Formats: sequence, C-alpha cells, structure tokens
Amino acid sequence: MKGAVDRGHLVLGLGDFNAIPLSLAHRIICKHGSVQDVWRVLHPDSSVGMALDLVEQARRRPIPTAQYNLTENGATCDSVLNTWRWEKRQQKLLGPGKPPIEIPGDTMDPRAKRLDYIFASSGSRDGEPGGWTIKDAKVGMTGRHPSLQCSLSDHFAVEATIEWHPAPYNPDPHKDEDIAVGSGAFLQSPTSSEHPSPVRDTFYNTQLKPVKDDAYLPIQTYDEILDMIAKYNIRERKQRRYRLYHFIASVIISIACLIAVWFSPRNYVAFLIMLVSTLGLSAGVINGLIGGLFMGSEIRALKEFEWEIRNARAAAGAGNGGGEIDEPLQEW
Repeated sequence: MKGAVDRGHLVLGLGDFNAIPLSLAHRIICKHGSVQDVWRVLHPDSSVGMALDLVEQARRRPIPTAQYNLTENGATCDSVLNTWRWEKRQQKLLGPGKPPIEIPGDTMDPRAKRLDYIFASSGSRDGEPGGWTIKDAKVGMTGRHPSLQCSLSDHFAVEATIEWHPAPYNPDPHKDEDIAVGSGAFLQSPTSSEHPSPVRDTFYNTQLKPVKDDAYLPIQTYDEILDMIAKYNIRERKQRRYRLYHFIASVIISIACLIAVWFSPRNYVAFLIMLVSTLGLSAGVINGLIGGLFMGSEIRALKEFEWEIRNARAAAGAGNGGGEIDEPLQEW
C-alpha cells in the first residue's frame, strides 16, 4: 500500500486484519502504510474494541446495542445478530421449514467488535484539482441464507463508497462550504491554486489530512513492539522448557514400564504397561522435537526481529533529532 501511495495512486486495502481499531497492528498499517481507516474517518468516536475490553471500558461508554454496533461502531465480528456466534442449542433451531428467529436491534451486544477494514489513501487523477471523498461506509452482508436461515458468514462485511470530487469554487464561500459538506469526507485536502478560497481552505483543513510520510514509526511504537517481543520470548522459552521436561519424563516413565513388565503378574497387565509406555513415549518424542528443534528456531527468529526493531528505533531517534538512543546501531 505504501508503495502504491508513493506512486500517487488511489489505494484501497480491504480485508479481515484480525486487529481492533487503534491496536498496534492498526496503527502501523495507518502510519507506515500511509493510509486511513475509512470507518474512523466518518465515525471518529466509534469503539476501539468490544465493550468488555479494558481499552473500551476506559472510555466509560454504555454497553452498545446490536443496532448501534452496526451503524456507529462498525462491528463486523461476534455480533449477537450473527448466527455463527450463537450457542449450539440456538443454532439447531435454524434450518429449512423452521420458524425464523429474529434478534431485536435493541439487544445488548457487549462482545461485538470490528476486525474488518477498508484502508484508503487518496491519489491524483491526471493532475486534476480535487480529491477522493468517502461518501459513506456501512456494515453489509447482515442478512441470512433464505432457506438455511444462518448468517452468510461468521463476519459481516464492511462497505464504503468513494467518489472523486473536483475542488469546488464559488464566489460565495458559504455555498462553497456547503458543497464540500455534501461531498463527504476528503481522503486528503483538495487544492486549487487557480481559485484560492480562505474559507474553503479552512474547512478542508478540518477534514482528513494526508498521512505524513515518515521513514520511521514513533519511538513509542518501537517500544511497544519490543515489549510484545519480550512477552513472546518469555512464553516461547517457558513452553520449550516444559516440552523438554515432558520428553525427559516420558523417557524415564518408558524405562520404568519396561522394567515393570518383568514383574507383571498377568499378561493383560503387561499389555497395559507397554501401551502406557508406547503412548507416553510417542507424545514425549513429539514434544521433544518441537521443543528442541522448532521452538529453538522460533526463538532465534524473535531475537533477529528484536535486533531489527532496536536498530530501527535507534535510527528513528537519530533521524527525528529527538530523544536519547538507548543503544548504538548493532552489527552482525
């Protein structure tokens, strides 16, 4: 997306990004990809997670209804309106020939959140003055299958209409402003050197501004990534240790079972001992391979990624001319 933005194209990135609004992944996409989340352009006060999340509870908002989540929060996942999120006993009530089950729009919907996005960045159109505007954005595909009565997907869709709007000019600045208001939110401030208008420029500056094209992320973002890497590193090392302990324990138990067979009073007891030995050793060997081989490479990959982030952080501190650099750039 960033490469397309740099070439001056209208850029659209769509899909399920498995990240809530304003999360680390969301902020990196917007900042480093030089794009904007079209839903937050039109709904800047929309939720940043499900109502049960701490980040959303800190906003001290009431628990939203299902309808509010659709129209204002843009929730596409885990909605009470989506049958794929219902309990099994509820899902069994759906199907051909069965009475339809309708969920009222005022039903409390504390778990719904937005994971699906349309990211966009404006581009030029043969040098024509103007800009791309977001006319509207909405949650779509909320209907159900006509006979099966289930939702069409486990996620609702997000839809947006984006139009090209030439930079307006009118001797009456108030009318000029009305034209801009009716045109939707601009992906970037359209300019026209031919007909400048102070009121129009003031209005456009309150609209979406172009994403600043920086080579580096903010220092705080690098620190956030490093904290995340540290947590993953602790988790991976702990899992590797437990897996290796399991392998050693399974080898010891297997040897003990082989010895126990010599003293087995009955054949079926010997069979059960050998069965336990075989199954336990098999599981232990699998965990030993995962912990000794695969997780080692995972930890090394994390260390390499941490090295890259620390170097990028140091370069960002030097490039921005502010803040102290914790470490000099490292070399292999």
